[in-house]
Order: sequence, then structure tokens, then C-alpha cells
Amino acid sequence: MSKAVPKRGAPASKASTIKRSITIEASVDERAHELVGERGFSALVNQALANEVQRRRTQELLRELDSEYGPLTEEDLREGRLAWQRLSE
Repeated sequence: MSKAVPKRGAPASKASTIKRSITIEASVDERAHELVGERGFSALVNQALANEVQRRRTQELLRELDSEYGPLTEEDLREGRLAWQRLSE
């Protein structure tokens, strides 16, 4: 069950959050609380979910590109690694 909850001080376009009840492993809960404490837990879960949604969307895009253009060649991968290194410098 979810419930929209207005967020104090947020602009109208980002004014609500959804309250959810989730079940997680006790060891994951313990490690998460060690990292962020009680008050940072929701933000951590929100960021983890956002990351997972983005990861899955990226995987789907890559599958579509593979289907349309074929898999990356070794040369493509080499060029990509070099470009990444240049950006990282």
C-alpha cells in the first residue's frame, strides 16, 4: 500500500513522495543504518531504487541498440575505453 505524502517546502512539481512499507534482510538494514543512520535511511533507499531503475533502463537501451546495430566490436570497446580515459584525466 502506498500513500502520497506532501513534502514540506518542496516546489509544486516535486511536492509529493510516496510512503511504502518494505521488507528487507536484517543484515542489509544493519549495514545501511551503520552508513547513514536513522534519518538518512529513506534517502539511501530512494537513491538505490533510482540507481536500479536507471541501470535497468540502460540495459534495455543497450539490448535495443545491439538488436538494431549488432554487438560492439573489440575496436569499439577499445575506442570507448580510450575516450573514457581522456574524460577521466
